[in-house]
Amino acid sequence: MLRSLLGETALAATLTLAPVSGPVQPASASSDPLAGLEVHPEWGSITGQGGVLRRGCTMYSYTYSIKPPQGVWAIEVFITGPRMDHVGGGAFLDGYDPTTGSGTYKLCRRSSHPGKYTIDAKLSVDDGYGVITEGRLPTDTYRLRRPHRHHH
Repeated sequence: MLRSLLGETALAATLTLAPVSGPVQPASASSDPLAGLEVHPEWGSITGQGGVLRRGCTMYSYTYSIKPPQGVWAIEVFITGPRMDHVGGGAFLDGYDPTTGSGTYKLCRRSSHPGKYTIDAKLSVDDGYGVITEGRLPTDTYRLRRPHRHHH
């Protein structure tokens, strides 16, 4: 199963992520891929970068740092906007990505809203004997605000 999970995750990691309506997930998944998962702060963190919601379409970044349990790991990232809509995501894989790094996602101001954004990450680890452990990193929130208007 991990082979298919890692294959799907690798495929997702290679796709360009654009704003979409609704969660990005396999058709067989429950409505919330994070539902019921225990939070494991000892596994690491994921942090969104706040700032200004720029004009046009702009790349925004986030960072992650993990200390996963022993085995082959995969991280799935979920970014939610102020209206609880899915705005971006990403994936990182053991053997392809380091345990500390960064990712980006694209937002277009015309279809995005200033306010509080939430970033979550699901960590899956295969121990090599077919036992897959899943959990989530602590949720991070950050703000993207309107640009300041210049009055003359």
